[in-house]
Amino acid sequence: MIIESLKEGLRGGDREGRCAVIAASLLSISVYVSGMAFEVAIAAIAISLIATKGRSLKLLRAFLPFYLLFAITALFSGISALKTLLAFLAIISSGSIVFSSQPSEVSGALLFFRFPEKFVSLLQIALSMLPVVVSDFENVKSLYGRSYYRLLKAFVSTAILRAVSFSESLYSKNFSYKAVKKMRRPEKADYLLLLASTAVFVYAISLEVSTWMPSST
Repeated sequence: MIIESLKEGLRGGDREGRCAVIAASLLSISVYVSGMAFEVAIAAIAISLIATKGRSLKLLRAFLPFYLLFAITALFSGISALKTLLAFLAIISSGSIVFSSQPSEVSGALLFFRFPEKFVSLLQIALSMLPVVVSDFENVKSLYGRSYYRLLKAFVSTAILRAVSFSESLYSKNFSYKAVKKMRRPEKADYLLLLASTAVFVYAISLEVSTWMPSST
């Protein structure tokens, strides 16, 4: 179930790259700036759910083991652990917005924002390889079942072989860190995503500013 959730959650969507990157950044920052306020975290999760057409839930399901840890912690620390859990869910959901765009559009967005092309190229490779790594893990798991040691050993070996094979392929093609980029005009849904994300960010800033202001007597 976890593997299938990861594969579905990492599948690209139709959000415009620049809007996806900005929205994901604004929502993630909002969670931190607001001090992990419940309403900000819930808003980030809801916006991400709409923007990704429900695929953010797939990524959230992939992190189920971590939720158990938070649940145990909540028994001892109460509301603070609940706030941390909700913030954790919000950060993952916000990040999933990036995966609602195509890797080439994410690269185009980063280059548009003047990120170094070498960095963008390496990031693009990493994003493109994530579904492959998940698929490799699924294949290894089907062969070795529940034997943790054999599964881990086989997966590490497969990952190393995959990395060597991939690096040899890049070398044979004279790889020059040239990023594959694509840019297009945002659609109405992309502008609405930006508007909603900006509204959450402004609200988070207002919460932070209110903590600086002295209380009236």
